Amino acid sequence: MSDPERRAFSVAIYPRHRGRVLLIHHRRLGHWLPPGGECEPGETPLEAAARELREETGLRGRFPQLSPIDGTPPGLIGYEEHLAGSKGRHLNFVFVADVDTDEVRPNDEFGEWRWVDRVEEIGGPPNVAQLAARALAAGPSLEEIARRWLDRFNARDLDGLLGLYADEAVHVSPKLRERRPETGGEVRGKAALRLWWQDAFDRLPSLRYRPRALTADGERVFIEYLREVPGEPTLLVAEVLEVRGGLIRGSRVYHG
Repeated sequence: MSDPERRAFSVAIYPRHRGRVLLIHHRRLGHWLPPGGECEPGETPLEAAARELREETGLRGRFPQLSPIDGTPPGLIGYEEHLAGSKGRHLNFVFVADVDTDEVRPNDEFGEWRWVDRVEEIGGPPNVAQLAARALAAGPSLEEIARRWLDRFNARDLDGLLGLYADEAVHVSPKLRERRPETGGEVRGKAALRLWWQDAFDRLPSLRYRPRALTADGERVFIEYLREVPGEPTLLVAEVLEVRGGLIRGSRVYHG
């Protein structure tokens, strides 16, 4: 029997890796759900989220700072309440956490799991799909992604730069069309992006982008910067990054 008068603080965590989130098939409840569980005495919800993620899946996550409001826990994407059988009513804090691998070590609560990038056919409680969609779309903010992009480009951190992109990302550039006309100015996928930027770094060891303005709107962030290469005229550039699920899916360059 359920005890609706009992109250328990709990957490749910949507681990996120390369634009997908993890769901587990809960043996007792028979639904596809995120990992999670009750907070232990003395734990904050964020501490409980990190512990439950590690204990249930073996994953260790980074909880991104999503809210500009001082005091909001990193990674918090929602709050909901639900009845949990004999455990009464759960007051549930929901988090997203970025993880470096999709290798899961299950515990005895589940034996099946899947990584998903679409939520239309998850089934189970409707809030699972709603919160999964929010986890996929959650920050870091578009402005923060743009700043990281500029920092990693100027640091010539090729692996860090590519880590901001989805595997299938598309890049369009007039310089690409000029130097490699066979591409039509477009390359697709991280391998092609790596070759293009490595070529630029090798040819132009002093190339730098000096930012002038950032503007975010929906799923796009517009960057205006000065392309500076010693011995060449400074070039005013606008670049648009298309971001979904925390990763750059496309980038397009416009020259002034």
